[in-house]
Amino acid sequence: MRFFKSYFFLFLMLIYSKLLILKYALYNETYPLLSLGYDLTMIAIIFLIIELLRTRYKAYLYLLVNLVLSFSFFSIVVYFKYFETIPSYFDLAQLDQVSSVRSSILKLISKKDYIFFIDIIPLILLLFYMKKAKRISNPFSKKSTLIAMTSLILIGGFNFFIHKDKPILNMTLFVRDHGFVNTQFVQMYANTSMAKQKQLTAYLGEDRHISPESIERVKGNEFVSYELQEAYGLAEGRNLIVLQIESLQNIMINLEIDGQEVTPNLNQLLEESYYFSNVYQQIGAGNTSDAEFLMNTSIYPIGNRPTSNFLPDHDFMTLPKLLKEEGYYTATFHADEIEYWNRKELYPFLGFDDYYDLDFFGEEDIIGLGPSDQVLYDKSFGELLKLNEEYDQYYLMINSMTSHSPFEMPEDKQWLDLPEEYEDTLVGNYLQSVHYADATLGDFFDRLKEEGLWEQSMIVVYGDHSGLHGTLMTEKDNELMADLTGNYSLLKRFNSPFIVSIPGILKEEERIEVTGGHIDMMPTITNLLGLHPPSIMFGHNLLEYEHNLIGMRYYLPTGSFINDDLMYLTENLDNDVRIYSLEDNKAITDDFDKPKREFKAEIEKMLQLYHWSDYYFFEGETEF
Repeated sequence: MRFFKSYFFLFLMLIYSKLLILKYALYNETYPLLSLGYDLTMIAIIFLIIELLRTRYKAYLYLLVNLVLSFSFFSIVVYFKYFETIPSYFDLAQLDQVSSVRSSILKLISKKDYIFFIDIIPLILLLFYMKKAKRISNPFSKKSTLIAMTSLILIGGFNFFIHKDKPILNMTLFVRDHGFVNTQFVQMYANTSMAKQKQLTAYLGEDRHISPESIERVKGNEFVSYELQEAYGLAEGRNLIVLQIESLQNIMINLEIDGQEVTPNLNQLLEESYYFSNVYQQIGAGNTSDAEFLMNTSIYPIGNRPTSNFLPDHDFMTLPKLLKEEGYYTATFHADEIEYWNRKELYPFLGFDDYYDLDFFGEEDIIGLGPSDQVLYDKSFGELLKLNEEYDQYYLMINSMTSHSPFEMPEDKQWLDLPEEYEDTLVGNYLQSVHYADATLGDFFDRLKEEGLWEQSMIVVYGDHSGLHGTLMTEKDNELMADLTGNYSLLKRFNSPFIVSIPGILKEEERIEVTGGHIDMMPTITNLLGLHPPSIMFGHNLLEYEHNLIGMRYYLPTGSFINDDLMYLTENLDNDVRIYSLEDNKAITDDFDKPKREFKAEIEKMLQLYHWSDYYFFEGETEF
């Protein structure tokens, strides 16, 4: 009976109940019980450590652990609602970085999510009563506590040992089958040098040297020397202005609502541009900062962690560094706090000479996360004029923010006359924010033309990631998107416009429909500028190569890929393998009898590219 009157039993049953609730909230189920056992084993070890302390503050320690676990369970549920994946310990450690989506996340919290805290006040009262009535007992002797703890540590260690080399292709499924705590230990081990070497060896294939030739072989191409590639040096000597537009999806290009163009200025830009219409986002947990990294390195982000927080000590070539060697001045403009996503270290690492952040732009005309795009372009252009006088050539990267979720625009900046059904919807807000972003971008273009800088520059525009996705989308929003696009599939969600304009040289739209991703932007740009990159790029010039194989970590299960014809998605919590045609966005999974077997080679090639990229990023080496 002593055992059932102990803190140990009381709190173990409480946490067990909360684990059942957590499983149900995430999976709409409470099994498999084995994975619950994995988590409960680790929690029991913590409680046994408290029992060993023999302190009069034992009740407070149990309460503290209960509160920490309750907050963790609450955070996991809310995180899952927004990002549609279970967070790893990396993600929970980065909760201070979610301020950019705080307002969106708060909209997703419901009253039932607070169930993990419902026991706190009754528990305090119960403990007070039990202590006063002296109904608390110590369930174990010191010897039995040590024996129990040692046994549980051995069980937990065995669970870890048998799973440690199993790849986590899908965090949500892995947690369901192996427990949350056990998964975190497997994740930690996977990032050790020993585990990375094992993974690398498993996917080496015949190539023991990372080179442009070996990378193109994996994609199904023969490498072509840079100076022989299509359109090499077409924009040689021009200034480079890159505009990364927040949450811009390709479906917005050429879209009309009641005769109104949503992006009239971008549509006009297409008339003298290369328009890569089949390019897809490839960001990881670092979101916008990962898009900046991809654009300037042509290396895959590390996926389950913000790449900007894990920058290596060694150096490698980036777009700003390459251009600096050619005599360019380089700077980046972003009207956000420089500490956010560790950009204070990211920008120097990428090689930018200067960065302009919130301190430069000031707290002026705030919309959503910070200063409006109008302020961004006004002040950036003023600085551009000074730089144009001081430097012969420059590379400027400008990152917009106003069209960030939840896309709520002031009434006086809602310039589209939308039909009534779009009022108070996420889709309606998104259309208004993108239209505003396009209008301010058009003003910036006009100023470049007025100052005679337009035809001295190569202008690049692309979107960092999708805007319309996840549980923020209501049934009404999904209906509106179906009406707008016919079939709002994952392909359309992840499809980002990539536009390269060379005014005065390109005098009509040249649409390029080969498959590409963020990782291909730097190679395409360096080719047009007539540069010969001295180091490895995992993307390639989209004007040259016919075949491609690209991946997306974090937002798709690992092993998923996009090639010339289709998007292949490995299984996740809600779905088996899914396959979509790039031609018409329709599901074609049923066209394949055994898709896992039929696409095994492509999956292994994709994993090979990931491991090569990680090895090159972390080790700075190309030889194994």
